[in-house]
Amino acid sequence: MYTQIAPPLTQHAFDDPGTQQHWTRTFRRTLTNLLVRVAIWAALLITSKVAEDDTIAGAASFFFMISAFLLLGPSFKLRWLLVVRRVLRFGPWRAATAVRRPDVKHRHGKAVELLIDYEYGDGPEQHAGGGSPVLRKESAGPEGGAAAVAPGAVLAGARTWRGGIPWTDELSHGAWVVLGPRRQPVLLARPGGSGFMTLHGS
Repeated sequence: MYTQIAPPLTQHAFDDPGTQQHWTRTFRRTLTNLLVRVAIWAALLITSKVAEDDTIAGAASFFFMISAFLLLGPSFKLRWLLVVRRVLRFGPWRAATAVRRPDVKHRHGKAVELLIDYEYGDGPEQHAGGGSPVLRKESAGPEGGAAAVAPGAVLAGARTWRGGIPWTDELSHGAWVVLGPRRQPVLLARPGGSGFMTLHGS
């Protein structure tokens, strides 16, 4: 049984202490990971240049090339987290329900059916300069046509910096979303502002 948590009434999602704490902790952990890898990469480079023993220099050169690829992961994640922060600073959290649609293939990620609980009668056309792209485009269904969704819902592709998503059934009972600015994704998270995922249109 899931307990629904109402979104905070802050002007911007990033103003919520819990959200900001979660993003900052994730960013610092990722940055530390990258700096450690850079230090190892630099040490291997120096060793390959100054080592007098050819065997040691050769091994250092080999691992130096391999370690260069290990810098890509945290670098991509940091870039993705900066996009997440940009969206968090754009608008408030809104209540929503999000359901995984394994029967639908989406080119931008795992297919998700999203239903946002707009307040005061407003809708996507009132936000993000005419609505975020994810809210204005239909996703193709299995046969190439529009996939059937619940009234008022939209289909989007959910992903993180590495493609996979931290999905839980909790999201189908209550999720939080932020509508991003034009050309930016919609942000989906678990209640409490954690487990960030970006949603992308067709």
